[in-house]
Amino acid sequence: MNAFDKHKKGFTGWCEDCNEVFDMAWSADMHRDQKGHKIKTTEFWITGRK
Repeated sequence: MNAFDKHKKGFTGWCEDCNEVFDMAWSADMHRDQKGHKIKTTEFWITGRK
């Protein structure tokens, strides 16, 4: 990445117990807290040009 790139951090969460997929960390955390399931997370960078 350099000064001309625009970027943001992406998130994907997958519930190993019920196979539900999340694209926001807060919704995955809420699912984990309410149901007690195990969430596998992946964070990544989304980049592009300005």
